[in-house]
Amino acid sequence: MRRIALTTLRTAIGIGLVIYLASSGTIRWRAISGLAANWPISLAALLLLLLDVVLLAWRLRLLLSPRGFHLSLALSFRLTLIRIFFSSCLPGSTGGDVIKIYYAMEGNQGRRTEVATLILLDRAIGMFALLILPLLMIPLSPQSLISRAAVKTLLFGALAVAIIMLTSAVLCFSRRLKDSRLLSSSFQKLPGGRYAEAMFNTIHAYRHNLGTLAASTALSLSTHLLIITVTLLAVWAIHPGTIAREMGVLIPLGHLANSLPLTPGGLGVGEAAFGSLFAMAGLSGGAEALLGWRVLNFVISILGLLYYLQGRRRFVHVAEMPQAIDSPVQDA
Repeated sequence: MRRIALTTLRTAIGIGLVIYLASSGTIRWRAISGLAANWPISLAALLLLLLDVVLLAWRLRLLLSPRGFHLSLALSFRLTLIRIFFSSCLPGSTGGDVIKIYYAMEGNQGRRTEVATLILLDRAIGMFALLILPLLMIPLSPQSLISRAAVKTLLFGALAVAIIMLTSAVLCFSRRLKDSRLLSSSFQKLPGGRYAEAMFNTIHAYRHNLGTLAASTALSLSTHLLIITVTLLAVWAIHPGTIAREMGVLIPLGHLANSLPLTPGGLGVGEAAFGSLFAMAGLSGGAEALLGWRVLNFVISILGLLYYLQGRRRFVHVAEMPQAIDSPVQDA
């Protein structure tokens, strides 16, 4: 009941924020019709979103391979679209990532914790790339924007979180930490320590596959660049002629805010963040740009619904067992 109440509250907050933005004039619903009026631009954006799904599917397939799992690109594409459907269209605390884990674990008894860890690792790499992308866009952005106190704060915050994530990964790769008595004792004493140990060992094993992690990060940067391009196309369709250099930094920062789990799918929070960021740079239509992206994403997510209605099946198969030295603790 508490979970249902929290989900309902989060959804109400998101809808309330959108209603407030519309009543204040930040969102003009009529402007969204530009996606239909300028349909060639929207069609190009949809094709880029499909390419984005292909790259996301390729990234997951790439990450699973070193641990002896096989996932075809076609099945990974299907699994990714199912996640997008649940993330984009269904409010709730479950989320697309949990559904993705649920489907990926099918038929992998004894290694379910490992599969779940790899799905979460895939998600973490995507978040890391989203954090560093605004930093990489700084040289292409006007210095008048970068010098603003609010933008500096956001960029330093993204840098700090990225450093924390990178440091955590380095610690997980440490052989000394893995063999320490303190860590072993902690796993034994903590509730669910067995599963925590399995997750740690799974990530630790990737110290031999740094190239795979680097390639996954590069793919993640490519997917986020596609999302930025799709958002720019949404701006172009809704407000022709308003694309500006400042958006190179503002859009990834806005998508970072949209990824915060404050409301389902970032509804309302993302629109408010986009609107504030664009207004800070003297631009209009920020909230409408994200709404346009949501509409385009919804169209793509319909494919995920069709795949979901086909029923549950096994996606991930065991191709070969990884080396015993890196084998994580198996599930009961």
